Amino acid sequence: KALEIDPANVKALYRRAVALRKLGDAESARADLRDALRAEPNNRAVRVELAGIKKEVEAGRAKEKERLQKAFSQQGGSSFLYNDKEEEERRKAEEKKAREEAKAEELKKRKVEWEDECVKRMSNNEEAISFEDWEKEQKKKQEEEEKARKKAKKEEDDRRRAERQAAKAAARKDEPEDSDDDQLTEKEMAMMRGYKKTKDGRTTSYFTRDVSEEEKALLQQAAGPKLIGSTSATPTPLPDAQVPSPSSGNASASAWNQAGTWEEKNTTEWCTSCLKEYLTSATVESSASSYSAKVTEVKDLTGDASVVLTRGRKRYVFDYHLSVQFDVMHVSEGITADDIDEEEADESKSPTETVVATGTLRLPDISSTVTIDELEIEPSSGWKKKPSESNSAGVLECRCALVEQIREKVQGFVTEFNSQY
Repeated sequence: KALEIDPANVKALYRRAVALRKLGDAESARADLRDALRAEPNNRAVRVELAGIKKEVEAGRAKEKERLQKAFSQQGGSSFLYNDKEEEERRKAEEKKAREEAKAEELKKRKVEWEDECVKRMSNNEEAISFEDWEKEQKKKQEEEEKARKKAKKEEDDRRRAERQAAKAAARKDEPEDSDDDQLTEKEMAMMRGYKKTKDGRTTSYFTRDVSEEEKALLQQAAGPKLIGSTSATPTPLPDAQVPSPSSGNASASAWNQAGTWEEKNTTEWCTSCLKEYLTSATVESSASSYSAKVTEVKDLTGDASVVLTRGRKRYVFDYHLSVQFDVMHVSEGITADDIDEEEADESKSPTETVVATGTLRLPDISSTVTIDELEIEPSSGWKKKPSESNSAGVLECRCALVEQIREKVQGFVTEFNSQY
C-alpha cells in the first residue's frame, strides 16, 4: 500500500527487501535496497542490509562454482562424472597387482623345487643344475605328460566311438523291417524307369492311375443330365464306412504321408532354444559349505535336430556341440556387533556372496546316440578366474556337483523334446 502511494518510500522499500531476502529472492531484495539508498544515501540500516545480501550472493556463487568444478574436474578423484572410469582403472590396477603377485609366488615356489632338486642331486654325488636348465627340463616334462594325456584321451574317444558304432550295427540287425530300406525291388526299379503294368496286362506310364468302380459311378453321376430346377450339382456323398479318414493311417504322419513310409521335420530352432534354456537354469549349492555354482552362459552352441517318422515309428535325432561358462560363489560371514565398537555398529556388514572362480565346461557330443551316463563333460584346462588356495576345495566340490546337474538338465531336454513332438 505504502509503495503504491509513494514508490520511493525508504522504510517501505527496506521492509520489502528484508521480506524478499527471507524468501530467498536476493536479487529483488538488492534492487529494492538500491532504490532506497538512492533516495536516502546516508541510511545506515539500508547499507548494512545491502552488504549482507551482497555477501550471501557472492557465497552462493562461490558454492555453485565449487560444485561445478567438482562435477567436471578429473583431478583428485572427486568428480562423480568420472567415478566409473576411475573405478575401472582401479580394478585393472588391482588385477594387475594380483597377477604379478601370483607370478612372483609361482616363481618362488619353482625356485624352492629347484633348490630341493639340487640338494637331491648333490646328495647322490651328481652335479647341480642351473635354474634355467631345470626350468627347460620341467617344461619338456610337462609337454610330454600333456601329449600322453591327449593320446590316452584320443584312444578312449576312439574306443567309445567304436562301441557306439557296434551298438548301432546291432540295433539295425534287430530291426529287419529297416534293413532293406536301401534295397530296391524289381517293382521299384520298374517304377524308376517310368513304366508299370496295369491289371489287364498293359504296359503304360507310371502316372496312369486305375479308376475304381466307385469312382467310375461318381464320374458317371457327375457327367449325367441335370434335373430341371436343380440348384446343386454336388454328387451324392459316399457312405461313412467308405469315406477315407485321416486317422485310418498313421496318426503321426502328415496328410500326404498316410502310409508313414518316411517323413522328417526340422526342429533345430526349438531344440536349440530349449537346450539353452535348460542349461542356463543349472545351479547347485553345497550343503556342507557356503559355496554355490551356476551356469552363466552357453557358448559355441552348434548342431541340429529333427523328428523322423519311418514305417510308423518316431525317431528323435539331435547332435549338438557346446561349452558352458559357470561361476562359483562363496557367501562370506558378516561382521557381528560383538566385533566392532558401538560407534561402528551401523556400519556392520551382512553376509555377502562373491564370485571366487569362473571356469568352462565342454560338452563335445550331445547326441541321440549317446546315453546320459556316457555324456562327456570336460572341464577346460585353465580357469577364467582362478580360485585361491583357501577356496580350491569348495570350488572343485561345486564343479563336480554342477557336472551332475548338467547331466540332469540334458536328460530334461531329451524328455521335453520327446513330449513336444
